[in-house]
Amino acid sequence: METPSATRERLLSAAEQLLAERGSAATSVRDVLAAAGVANASAVGYYFGSKEALVSAVERRAVNQVNAGRVAGLAALGSAPALEDLVRAWVAPLVELSCSGRGPATARVFTRIFDEPREQWVANGAQEVIDVGWTYLRASAPHLPAGDDGELLWRWQSVTAVLAFYAHGFLQPFEAPPRPEDAETHLSRLVPQCTALLRA
Repeated sequence: METPSATRERLLSAAEQLLAERGSAATSVRDVLAAAGVANASAVGYYFGSKEALVSAVERRAVNQVNAGRVAGLAALGSAPALEDLVRAWVAPLVELSCSGRGPATARVFTRIFDEPREQWVANGAQEVIDVGWTYLRASAPHLPAGDDGELLWRWQSVTAVLAFYAHGFLQPFEAPPRPEDAETHLSRLVPQCTALLRA
């Protein structure tokens, strides 16, 4: 017999895939239950309380994974990291998520957190992503042409745009779904490109 935590994870994974493919508005609770193979019609309500809370839980799971990797990556670099190392620490958690075996769905969910209304940001962790982003922005400032915060933000948002295209599969449209062993190849492509965007 399956444990409650295993059922909850199945619901999260099914919702993650559907949200990545369709978005929240086009994903119903019934769709999630069917994709998860859960017959109990009240399971989403039991484990999450509502569809909205399920969406937040899916987004939060992806956010927590990426943010934890970025915080740890920055901490490991020390006090004066090279720009390329900063970019790698920023990019790597999203690449690892995309190549995790859960498919690129999780990475797509992560890139959509900012599409939610601002009041949803507390639940889905979008504000925490921004806060971590500012620590990277500040750490990169000594390596970039002099400019105000607006200029630095513009450069880092360009990197974010590239990562969003990557997460949605637009940079590798004819390749098979990424696997864990593909992560290093993807990083070798993305890190130089994103570093050049910051320096441009």
